[in-house]
Amino acid sequence: MKRWSRLTLLSAVAALAISACSEQAAEPTTTTATLPVVTTTIPAVTTTTIDPTPCDSVFCVTYRIRPEANWSDGMPVTSADFVYTLELLTDPLADSTPVGYDRIVEVVVVDDKTLTVGFDDVYGPWRTLFDVVLPAHVGDPSDFSVTAGPFQLEERVEGDRIVLRRNTNYWASVDPASGEDVGDVEELEFAIVESVRDRLAGLEDGELDVINPTPLDWVVEEAQETPGAVAVVTPGAFWEHIDFNHDDPLLSQTWVRRVIAMAVDREAILAATVEPIDANVTLLDNTIWMTQAGDYQANYSVEYDPVRAEEILNERFCDKSDDGIYDCQGRRMSFVWTTTLGDDARETVAGIVQESLAEIGIELIIDLRTPSELFSTEVFFGGPNVWQMIHFSWKAAADPHLGNSIFYCSGDGPAGFGALNVNRYCNDDVETLIRSTDTVVGADERVSIYNEADRLYLDDIAVIPLYQKPALLAWNAGLKGLQPNMSDATDVWNLASWAGLGSVVFALGTEPAELEPFGPWNQDTALVMRSLVSGAFTITPDLRFVPVLIEDAETWVREG
Repeated sequence: MKRWSRLTLLSAVAALAISACSEQAAEPTTTTATLPVVTTTIPAVTTTTIDPTPCDSVFCVTYRIRPEANWSDGMPVTSADFVYTLELLTDPLADSTPVGYDRIVEVVVVDDKTLTVGFDDVYGPWRTLFDVVLPAHVGDPSDFSVTAGPFQLEERVEGDRIVLRRNTNYWASVDPASGEDVGDVEELEFAIVESVRDRLAGLEDGELDVINPTPLDWVVEEAQETPGAVAVVTPGAFWEHIDFNHDDPLLSQTWVRRVIAMAVDREAILAATVEPIDANVTLLDNTIWMTQAGDYQANYSVEYDPVRAEEILNERFCDKSDDGIYDCQGRRMSFVWTTTLGDDARETVAGIVQESLAEIGIELIIDLRTPSELFSTEVFFGGPNVWQMIHFSWKAAADPHLGNSIFYCSGDGPAGFGALNVNRYCNDDVETLIRSTDTVVGADERVSIYNEADRLYLDDIAVIPLYQKPALLAWNAGLKGLQPNMSDATDVWNLASWAGLGSVVFALGTEPAELEPFGPWNQDTALVMRSLVSGAFTITPDLRFVPVLIEDAETWVREG
């Protein structure tokens, strides 16, 4: 077995910790003045505080594993499985330790179904950890014939299919992810079907039961017209936006960004790009939470008003040149707009914005780059001599912590800003709020802080959010229980409750190269892996964390 990296789990110390913690748990007491403790429980249940805290670290998380949770071979899911998973994730021979796991400094095994993990500091995104838990008694992280979920791997035929079989020892009668009764699907086959037309044909003739191709307008139309099928278009995980290069002398001024934003007709952009695919699409007015998230609030408030925009140019003593373009502060109001070559939607957006800005006396020079060029360090992180406005997309997440550096004034980015701060934006108040989420434990409080930071960010018109790129899921109408999910939990998040068909064939556009227990995965690999692995939590379609292998988790913060 691989040994620990940065973890205190020597056998003698562990034995003492188990004994001491068990006694403390049996005799809960009131917190004393010498060791104040703050507790938060997810989901909300009645809790007690224990003096002292159940680990020696600044911040502890106690996981209580479901008593009934077991593996498909009948062995119970225990604390040892969490410890084994952690050993794999912190392997000193690996290139790096995933974010969050590198903060763990202590593990206390209380009993078979309870363990406490200690961190070097308060860690706000703790719910993102242990999203995969592997069986210690199997000892092979690539063996998915033993799982704690509703299905287990039966067969893989390279280049053709991956077959999963119902776990007859599945411990749940109600799907812990969705709260629905466990379904009756006995077999799930992932078939490799690269051609979109073949996937559509397979859905129509009954050879395929679920497809999720890129939602081009003709693909959506054919899927929705397929007899005996259900086709749903929903907002996806990737969201489009326009960024300003804040190192540009003009664009560094809020009033200039506001004038441009007032001339960008976002409704016209929707009508020309997404509405033909999704008639129910709405504008995105947040850069943290997506429209279907339970924590979403509309923070972008700039209204389309080109008349007022040009009035502001005149109020700022800008002069219109003979060719109709304004000069402001001794400089021509002309900006380079960079986006991806060959992306019809983005090229359409560029044309709409170019025409709109021209009407109020601002010139836009379109610079189309191949994806490899656009996302190169030289271009993507370039200064205002490379681009002044850029249009691309970020991927959203249920917990946005991995994108925090977008808001950092300094960091590991090529220009000295945060690692993802492409637009070189700096606002000390926004950065302070975003950084504070790292050490805020409560889910509601973290959401509130993120939304406040986003409100300031968008009030300052740091970027112009546009819309979420749509996603398509189509399936045999005889299959019940499917619910599209844009999160990393994917559309198989509630696989346990699927019902109505004995065998389900799900089409993949590409073959997973490897079945690795830990991500990052591409979309097709994620579908297979999320069907095979279970963790402490999963993520619902409204981007909430719900317990799966655990009953609850309690956090402990050592004051001071």
